[in-house]
Parts: sequence; C-alpha cells; structure tokens
Amino acid sequence: FQKVSRVQLEQLQTVYEIYTKYENYMNDNNLWDNCDRIMVLLQRLAFCRKKHPEIFATVRQTKVYVDEIQDYTQAEILLFFHLARGLGDLFLAGDPAQSVAEGIEFRFADIRSVAYHIVAGKNGEGKNIPGIPNKPKNVTVNFRSHAGILNTASDILSLMFKAFPESATELKEDKGIFSGPRPGVFQNVEAKLISNLLKEKMNGVVVLTHDSKVDEWVDKLNYKLVYGIRAAKGLEFKRVILLDFFSGLNSDMQKPWRELVLGRAQHDFKDKFPEVEGHLKLLYTAITRCIEQLFIAETTSTSAGDNFIRWITSTNVKNGVKQRSVALATRNNVLDVEKMKMTRDEWLAAGIEAAEAAEAEESNDLDNAERLLERAKYCFEEAKENERNLLHKADAHLQSIRFQSQLPMLDSSKGSTDSLFYEQIELKGSQIVIHLLSHDLLRAAQDLSNSIAPYMSEYSRERLEQEFMSVLDSKLKGFS
Repeated sequence: FQKVSRVQLEQLQTVYEIYTKYENYMNDNNLWDNCDRIMVLLQRLAFCRKKHPEIFATVRQTKVYVDEIQDYTQAEILLFFHLARGLGDLFLAGDPAQSVAEGIEFRFADIRSVAYHIVAGKNGEGKNIPGIPNKPKNVTVNFRSHAGILNTASDILSLMFKAFPESATELKEDKGIFSGPRPGVFQNVEAKLISNLLKEKMNGVVVLTHDSKVDEWVDKLNYKLVYGIRAAKGLEFKRVILLDFFSGLNSDMQKPWRELVLGRAQHDFKDKFPEVEGHLKLLYTAITRCIEQLFIAETTSTSAGDNFIRWITSTNVKNGVKQRSVALATRNNVLDVEKMKMTRDEWLAAGIEAAEAAEAEESNDLDNAERLLERAKYCFEEAKENERNLLHKADAHLQSIRFQSQLPMLDSSKGSTDSLFYEQIELKGSQIVIHLLSHDLLRAAQDLSNSIAPYMSEYSRERLEQEFMSVLDSKLKGFS
C-alpha cells in the first residue's frame, strides 16, 4: 500500500470518513465529479459492447495516442484501453516525476495492472498471458532544454529518489544536445524590483508560482504572464522566473526541506513528511518548463529557501547526491540582468500557444481557459499585429468562455419556469456563436452550443441539432 499512496496507514480511517461524507454530500445534492463521469462512460461502453457490438466497433479507434499519462487515474487509463481496438494500438507517454495532478498517484506499473485487469477479465487469469504491455522505454535525449537547466532538474530528481525511493521508477538523467546558461538566483529580492525588471528588461518572461498564488502575483506585479505550476504543466517557455516556490510552502514544511537539502533527512523522513515528495515533483515540473533561461527568485527569507539556494549555488554537497565540479546555479543582481525583450514572432508564438492550451482546457476547467485566453490577448497586443486577426479571435473565444462560466450562476438565480430568462440566454448564446463562426472558431462554437442547449426549448434544441450541430460535426471531422 505504501508504494502507491502517501496516506499513512493510521490515517486511513480518517480519510475514509472524509470520503464517505463527500459522497453523501454529492448524492444529497444530485452532483457528480470527474470520477463519476468516467465510471458512467465505462459502464456505457460495457453495455454497448455486450448489447450492441456493431455500435461499439464504431467507437473504438485504430490507434490511440495519449501524452501526459501521469495525470490520469487508473479508471481513465482503463477507458483508453477500451477505446483502442487492441492492446498493441495504444501508445502512452509521460513522466512519473511530473505526477503533480492533485489526487493522483501515478506509476507506470499502474498501466500494466490495468491491462492485467482487462485480460484477466477475458481469460479468467492474470499472469503469463499475451497482450500485457511491455515495460516502458526510457527516452533520455532532451531536445527542448539545454544542459544548464537539465543538470538542475537531474539533481532535484536525485534528491527525490534518495528521500522517496518509491516516488517513481528511478529514471536515467536527461541529456541535452547542447549546453546553456545555468539558472540564476535572486535571493530576498523585493517584489517591486521584480515588477520593474519585467517591465523594463524582461518583458515577455513567464512567471511560474504556486497555483493558489497566481492572482495575488498578477496584482502585485501588474503583469499578465503569471502561471500556476500545475496549470503550466505540458507547456514550455523560453524564459522563466520561478517565483517564491519556498516562501509559498507552509511553515511546517520549512524545517523538513532544510533537513533534506542539508543531507540530514532520517530513514523515516518519507513517512513523517510525505508532502515533500509532492513538492519535489512540483519543483522538477517548474524547472523543466524552461527552454533557455531560468531564474529562481525568493522575495522572503525562509529556512527552506535559504538552504536550497545555498545548496544549488554550491559545489559542497552533503546530501548524498552526486558531487559537483561546478554549482548548479549562480547568484544574480537584478540590476545587472541583460535585456531579454521578446521579438514580435516570439510574442505571437506565445499567444498562439496560450490560445491552443485554452481550447484544450475548455471542457475541463473554464477558469483556467479564461486565464489562458487573457494571456493570449496580452501576447497578441504586445506583438502589435497589423491585421489583429489573432487578437480578435482570442477576444471572441474569451467572450464565449465567460458566458459559459456565468450560465450556472444565472440559472440558480432564476426560477426554472422563467421562459423570458431562457429566451435571453438563447439569444445571447446565439449571438456569440455567430461571432465565433465569423472567426472560424468552429470548435469553440460547438462547445458553446452544447453548453446553452439545456437552456433552450425542445423545439429550439431539435432545430439546433438538425440544422446546425450535425453540419458543424461533419466540418470538424473533415478537419481532423
């Protein structure tokens, strides 16, 4: 059990009681969550396979490719297996050291256990039978980041594997195909100086911080390009400032981090401080978002931050990781940093990446999609694009996301029989759909149409499906 969960055995009863209260609350309020959604899909697939095999055959795909597999639960992985026509038609890629999605403990062994579950269900046995996926292949050549960044990431993993041997299958070091500058460190730097730096010398640099602190830092810095580390996973940025990672940790985590980097963690460290494993994965994820130049900035002196900075800027390592000939990072003076302004093409590329990420997030997290589109707009404005077509597209998509976010609140404020209210929703939604189509945002138009359909009359829904959605579906299939 301890190999697959950070929950201690003595905590199990408390955790289970919280879980039952959560489930009772969901049932009493007729609510559902992502786990319920996946289980219903699995049940429907099982029913379809048994009762309507000809329909089930149309659902399955010749090949299924899934990236960032470490972010998925075992139930979701099971769904991927069912959607692929055969076990050899499913291709999965991921990094267990970036398993930072809250509530998920991933190991590649989980995938093989899911396959055993499927095959055992078909054959009445679970071992020594064909069809079980091979052990994962390790990819160690990194084409994105250079050695200056990868060396730091590698030593973070070494810390993790020493303190938490079961945290992930121990990986070989990533090798960059070219060298590059070591990360820079700003220690005890004022937030105002960071803000000025971003405006004058480093405009366009992405700031990464704890997800719960994003809005606070957007206001403090008066700067749009602030991302939560979890929200940024899967993205990449040329230049990054990792801001207040250690200052943002709880006070009771400061001493454990100090003991870890000083090499004083005891054999029971992983049992006493399991949260640190998650911190290490989060730190590794943040560092590996960077392509060219990374800065680590701490605005407040903390026990964890001060000792980590001493560790990362020193060659005298005493915590059991490999001895260094040079320090991983260098201390920097904010005033001495060379100008790193982004070009117009770089602004455009950053805006397009944010807009594409927002489209991917629309079905999962409307708030994050809204933040990504706001950043996309900011990037397109900075690019001073002549035709401004991309800016208008991002603005149209943002209107759609905001309207979808408002629907549940608007609905709860009105009675279910308020026909005029629903007519207004239908009218407003239709106007936004037309606006989206004028910018060729077909997928966004489809998503919004699906969102407003429950608020429409039965007649309008039928017309929407027959005269619009079916045509839109065929067009989208033609693009895929």
